[in-house]
Amino acid sequence: MAPFGRTKRWYPMEIHFVRRLLAAIAAVALLTTPASANPGEVRRAMPNAEKVGEAAYTVLSVRLFNAELFADGGRFSWERPFALTLTYDRSAQASMLINRSIREMSSRGAGNAQQLAPLRAQLERCFTSVSRGDRFTGVSTGVETATFYLNGAQRCEVRWPNFRRHFFGIWLAGRDGAAARVSAQLRGES
Repeated sequence: MAPFGRTKRWYPMEIHFVRRLLAAIAAVALLTTPASANPGEVRRAMPNAEKVGEAAYTVLSVRLFNAELFADGGRFSWERPFALTLTYDRSAQASMLINRSIREMSSRGAGNAQQLAPLRAQLERCFTSVSRGDRFTGVSTGVETATFYLNGAQRCEVRWPNFRRHFFGIWLAGRDGAAARVSAQLRGES
């Protein structure tokens, strides 16, 4: 309202100016806001990391978690460190996460359950039950080593022969069908 109770009339020049001002503000906001901010643990462990890819994991149309892969310069390589973050949409017990990991690693040639028992002990110290919204991040620091975080807090470090390929391959080296497509999305290949 204009002074003395009269309604202010907007003139075309004023409307044009306001629209341009709002467009400029929006453009500045887009340029100064990262498209996808890396989780804090990824920024601390890998300051030059950028998102490589992202994929949702679903079973029978039910989304279980969203996965994001980060690597230096946004380029994935099995030969360099990377970080894989899983943000859960459903709760899961630690025992289920560990059992599934051991079973998958075994199917990838890491050894049988008896041979993987020492690794199981490491994962039991590392993994905890997760709830909706929890973020679990694994940073592959070397071929045989990884550091794990839950919601940004460091949980543990794991050391195991060829851990990078055997463990992270569960998500990054899908063998066929939907698993292969999801892996390709994470690696930034689709």
